[in-house]
Amino acid sequence: MRLSRRTVVVLTTALLAPALPSVAAAPVTVVTPLVQAAQLAAGATTAALTDEQLVGVTWAAGRPQVRVRWRTAAGWTSFEAPEVDTESGEAQHGTEPLWRPRGALAVDVRVDGAAQGLRLVRVSDGTARTRLDWGTAKADAADARALLGGVRSRADWGADESLRRGSPSYASGVEAVVVHHTAGSNDYAQADVPRRIRADYAYHVQARGWEDLGYNLVVDRFGGIWEGRAGGIGRATIGSHAAGFNTGTLGVSLLGDMTRATPTPEAVRAFARVGAYAAATWGFDPRSTVTLTSRGGPRFASGTRVTLPRVLGHRDVGQTACPGALMDRLGDVRRFAAAMVGPAVQLTRVEVTGAPVRAPQPVVITGSLSRSAPWTAALRDSAGTVLARSSGDSSTARLSWNGLRPLPGTEAGDGLPALVPALPGRYTWAIAVDDGVHPPVRREQPLDVGLPFVPVGWP
Repeated sequence: MRLSRRTVVVLTTALLAPALPSVAAAPVTVVTPLVQAAQLAAGATTAALTDEQLVGVTWAAGRPQVRVRWRTAAGWTSFEAPEVDTESGEAQHGTEPLWRPRGALAVDVRVDGAAQGLRLVRVSDGTARTRLDWGTAKADAADARALLGGVRSRADWGADESLRRGSPSYASGVEAVVVHHTAGSNDYAQADVPRRIRADYAYHVQARGWEDLGYNLVVDRFGGIWEGRAGGIGRATIGSHAAGFNTGTLGVSLLGDMTRATPTPEAVRAFARVGAYAAATWGFDPRSTVTLTSRGGPRFASGTRVTLPRVLGHRDVGQTACPGALMDRLGDVRRFAAAMVGPAVQLTRVEVTGAPVRAPQPVVITGSLSRSAPWTAALRDSAGTVLARSSGDSSTARLSWNGLRPLPGTEAGDGLPALVPALPGRYTWAIAVDDGVHPPVRREQPLDVGLPFVPVGWP
């Protein structure tokens, strides 16, 4: 499924994406995270926590086993084993970040096994300052940004651009989307999101030695989409998120640990928007597959050709449990993304036969849809009471009503038979179509109801 630029612009309008921001300079807050890194020895180490912090363990070589627990007002929690990230190919190996539980006063780290250059890393917010920013996420194509539904920029999460190293690198295009989770806790508030992205950014750059945040985009549990690695929305910026498959893929990560929770509906829809954005920008069907060639990583040796879904999970290409329960929702992500890229469903024609209705002669209302989609049809009296209802998922919506109504004070579907002829007057039928992606389509019109039909010779 290859889309022209004109088609993408039309899709942008259909998705009702927000207008691009003004290019006028505006003051933004930049926060430089405070990174504390201390040498760590094998065995047990306890460190105090004085702020809401990210905690991680890094090392230069070896294969240590790391366990962590927290001291709260209720005592020590049970130990947890953070996932080890060896996917980046960078010099510093490390655990995925862990977030201090609210109210935790200390962290207890246990390290087993041999490793060189062990360090305990704690990250919290440090100095904040103000600078001018010329708009939000930089986009080479307005339509690409719009398909994301209003992506928040690096300035919005307070990125300190002086921390990142070098300049962005670009591939010739994006062939697939790799879905991740960042690990850490899942109980953050909406106001915590910028702080969490800043901490991940500092951990990746200052503790792990990466050039920038590893992911191209970040999704929060509330459905927000945030610009991750610098380089420009709409460009094939090479990230550091899936060893062997960083070039030509777009990495998007959910803030949170999906080995302990399930993604929210809002997050699933946000991932679908990312899939739609990538599909429309680089011209592929998000439900299709693609054959990628590994550049060398823990799972696939360099030169190995692997056929994968266009929207895939990190574990498909790496030795990891990431993205946890998100793997179970990738089918929905692909389906929703395809619907977003595809045309909005239209109610092309409605035919009404049998009006004006005279019970028990039926009226039939038939709606033709431009494609299959979920629909509902209902008929109401002047007081809004539902006298007939039907629903389905097809390209034809149909409602049949014989002019009878349930007893006064009840609605269709209450389980009572419709035995009483409806009084003459003006009623209203409505058909609503909602594919869950595009703006719903609804059509309604009045319908006249006459006196009940009385056959000739009726005594």
